[in-house]
Formats: sequence, C-alpha cells, structure tokens
Amino acid sequence: MSPLVDARWDPISVDAIANRFASFDVDWWVAGGRAIDLFLGWETRQHNDLDLEMFRSDRDILFDVFAGWDFYTVSEGAFSKWERGAQIAPPVFGIWGRPTPNDPWAVEIMLADGDMTDGAAATWRFRRDNEISLSRSLLTATSQTGIRYCIPEVQLLYKSKQSRPKDDVDMVRCLHRMTNSQRTWLADAIRRGDPVHSWIRLLESANSMQTNDL
Repeated sequence: MSPLVDARWDPISVDAIANRFASFDVDWWVAGGRAIDLFLGWETRQHNDLDLEMFRSDRDILFDVFAGWDFYTVSEGAFSKWERGAQIAPPVFGIWGRPTPNDPWAVEIMLADGDMTDGAAATWRFRRDNEISLSRSLLTATSQTGIRYCIPEVQLLYKSKQSRPKDDVDMVRCLHRMTNSQRTWLADAIRRGDPVHSWIRLLESANSMQTNDL
C-alpha cells in the first residue's frame, strides 16, 4: 500500500454507469451527494466525483462491467492495486477506478456489508455500528429516470459523522421530504453514535410538526 498521489477526478456520468451495468445481473446503486439529488429530483450542486455502492460479495463483477479499467482499493489516504479475485476485507470499503493508469479517476465504489444468505447479502448493516441494519430490499429507491439510489435516511446517516456544511444543507433539503418513519429511523440511528448530534433535534421537531406520513 502506498500514499495516494494522484487525486485528479473526471467522473463518468450516471447514465453511462447505468448503460455499463445494464447487461449484468447485479445490484448497484448511486450513493453520496448524487443519491440525495436523485431523492430530491434535482441537481443540488456540482459534484466532483461519483460514488456508487454495491455489496462486497459482488465486487468482482466490476472487472466485467469496467473491462480493462485500472482499480485500486483506498483506505485512510493510501491505495493499493486491486486485481480480480483479490480479497477486500473490512475495514477497507472503497475502490477507485479509471480507464487507464494515466487517466483521472472516474468512479468510486463503496462496498456494503450485511448478513449472507445462499452466498448473497440479504441484510445491510451499517459499517460503523452493526446493530443498525435494514433488509436489502429497503436499502434503495428508484428515481423517476429508473436509477437506483441509496435511500436518504441511510445516506444522511453516513454523512452525519462529519456533518460538513454541505452535509448540513443536504439534511435540511431532505428534512421535510422524508416521512415520519424515515426521520425517526435516522434520529434513532444517529443517537446511537452521538446522543447530542444537532440533527436529532431537527428530525424530532419535523416529526412533531407532521403527524402523518406523506
């Protein structure tokens, strides 16, 4: 493993990603800030990279979806060449890909973990707290354009750790678009790691103003 020295990005489009995956029977979904955009239905800001997510057990199919591409695992500012069949064990969960070693990075794939049934993940578990989980079928939603994305309460849970200004903005934009049950789930999940997190009060206040799920 060596330090990450090339951080240039030229992200591939979501449509191009969807076209590449179209002929493969594997679950994948958009994550990060673009997942928030897909939930809201509009592009909230310019994104400098593209985050996808899939289950760790499905990772090797990336060598077929992106045939010939250059892949590295990335963890804590260092990266390591990744070849087909090589193990990627927790806590490493990030993969960066680019068409050739001379190109900017084009996609980041985040590896999700969960409980396995018949060789496939049936339940997603939050990597920072395995007691937080969801059925695989509930982890994603589909946009009006047919793109699957990480549901907002899970994406905001990931974002809550750093809670940067842009994450706070994402939270506010989603706040009144989520249902009571989504806000409750997110508040309870955040509280497990940070009982005084500023988002908890916002989520609970929104629920007190809206007594019925929309």
